[in-house]
Amino acid sequence: MPKYCATVHVSGLTGENPRAVRSALDEQLRQTGLPNVRVVHLDVDGRPSKPPDARASAPPASRTIEPGGLFLVAAAAWAVWFFWMMLSTGAE
Repeated sequence: MPKYCATVHVSGLTGENPRAVRSALDEQLRQTGLPNVRVVHLDVDGRPSKPPDARASAPPASRTIEPGGLFLVAAAAWAVWFFWMMLSTGAE
């Protein structure tokens, strides 16, 4: 039979400090008959656990090939070739 792992969110816990809340919750869960329970993370209520990532929410930018940019690259390649030919034949 496969084993599973569950994530449970509990709110409304109060205590002196996070360590006291964690140990009280851990003890209460063990008393309910769940021996394999472990509290791994504790947050203050009302505060998000992770700040939202702005890059993750933005859609990916799609790039299109512009004809003007392609023309500029072709013109620059032609100019380099032309001057290379002029300088190499003029040196002879």
